[in-house]
Amino acid sequence: MHTRDIMTTPLIALAPSTSLADASQLMARHGFSTLPVVDDQGRLLGLLSEETLAYVGVPTDDDDARLRTAAAVMRTPGVAASADLDIAQVGHCMAETRVRALPVVDEGTLVGMVTFQDVLRALPVAQLS
Repeated sequence: MHTRDIMTTPLIALAPSTSLADASQLMARHGFSTLPVVDDQGRLLGLLSEETLAYVGVPTDDDDARLRTAAAVMRTPGVAASADLDIAQVGHCMAETRVRALPVVDEGTLVGMVTFQDVLRALPVAQLS
């Protein structure tokens, strides 16, 4: 079983200019702990996690507008998975890098997201195959 078999699609992704308030609402509404930030062509720019939002807080109206966007606080992804990666390798990579959600890219374009929950749900099936 591969990443493409368990990844979440279609995606909810953020534009770099998305406000932190809007990002927070999207996360809460859809139950995601991490959302990808992409450019106009769908290329992955970074990740915005609930942990980051909790750390920086949702800025008030008094704060600089630039500090209230996904681009200002996103984490630049150092790790992404290919759609053809075996799910056991995905789980190992996530554990080693201590991330709970991993973007899935194909030729630099974001095509999905995979979470630890996705991997855990699929592992028993993959081990029986």
